[in-house]
Amino acid sequence: MISNAEPETTGAAHQQVSARFSQAAGQYDEAAALQREVADRLLAHIDDGRVPATIVDVGCGTGYVTARLQQRFPGAALIGVDPAPGMLSVARNRHAALPIDWRAGAAEALPLPARSTDLLISSLALQWCVSLAPFLAEAERVLRPGGRLCFTTLCEGSLFELKRAWRALDSAPHVNAFVPPDRLHGDLQASSMRCQGVTLSDHQTFHPNLAELMRALKAVGANTVAGRGASGLTGRQRFARLERAIEAFRTDAGLPTTYRVAQVMMQKPDGVPAESGGEPNP
Repeated sequence: MISNAEPETTGAAHQQVSARFSQAAGQYDEAAALQREVADRLLAHIDDGRVPATIVDVGCGTGYVTARLQQRFPGAALIGVDPAPGMLSVARNRHAALPIDWRAGAAEALPLPARSTDLLISSLALQWCVSLAPFLAEAERVLRPGGRLCFTTLCEGSLFELKRAWRALDSAPHVNAFVPPDRLHGDLQASSMRCQGVTLSDHQTFHPNLAELMRALKAVGANTVAGRGASGLTGRQRFARLERAIEAFRTDAGLPTTYRVAQVMMQKPDGVPAESGGEPNP
């Protein structure tokens, strides 16, 4: 994750993340079992009592959640937003028969008018934002009064096995820094939207060896290893040492990769005036 990036590096960081996910788009769905599991759990907690007229999927990727929502709410206008051109291209081709509006855009600058959305959803995309606060402000801007925000993101504790294994080599940061739960709660409390529930749960994937673990991360655009450090070892030596270090976590099912997932449900109160300057983003 790039949450600790300095403000002046934000643009470059966004470009790197967008390029990484565009490169992974072609094989993303085949490797994204965990992402589908988390998305399905989020979808199961969306109340159908209030049928939304407009739904936006932020960080839609190849459109798995967007398509599920279109099938569930066939009368709603569906919009999928993603910053990665490669992901949007796959989404358009894969779901060409569905009436979905695919748009390029970042979570912190949604290409939507103020008060235009009834349901805003995002699954395992917001951890790539520099900070959650700008997205929450955008959610407040684009949601209609009474509109709902439902999202999942990764928290501190994710990929801890890989992080600890790298520490056996050097102290350089090789693994993404995910948001601590207390900071997440602070960002939610600072929003004028009502928080209706936050749950934390651990999900694990298992791999036969380190090479497969790394390939799995790369296949979903989440390869987190910087690939260089201060130890002076060659790439082959470093990989061998990392292999030995991560073996300490092996289980009968293989080498585990843990993802600590926060699921958040929020609602914009009725009667909240639109923020000043809440014009549509271009």
